[in-house]
Amino acid sequence: MEIGLIIAALAFCGASVYCFCKANFCACTKAGECDNPVNHYWLGAILTAMVALLCCCAALHSENGTLLWLLLMCSCFSGALLSAKQSAKRRCDKSITKKGVKPPDALLTNEPS
Repeated sequence: MEIGLIIAALAFCGASVYCFCKANFCACTKAGECDNPVNHYWLGAILTAMVALLCCCAALHSENGTLLWLLLMCSCFSGALLSAKQSAKRRCDKSITKKGVKPPDALLTNEPS
């Protein structure tokens, strides 16, 4: 029973982080076009985080459940941060290769003029 609740809590933590990232993406890229400041993604992030906290507390009682919830949320957020950094690096590398390599300037080489 406890293991099932912990697995459910992990799934809800992941869903919460996903909704949080989508809400921030919407706020940053489509400012003013989203429903309102408390749109569906923000509500989804808050509600799924609360359900994850309830699952953790039901599995391990209050204090240990809260600590487990914090650990799960930090793990999910750090995974999202690493994923965002990797995708940004991939986009940057892809844009550099699309532009092509410029020939070196004559002033920057060691060849005598």
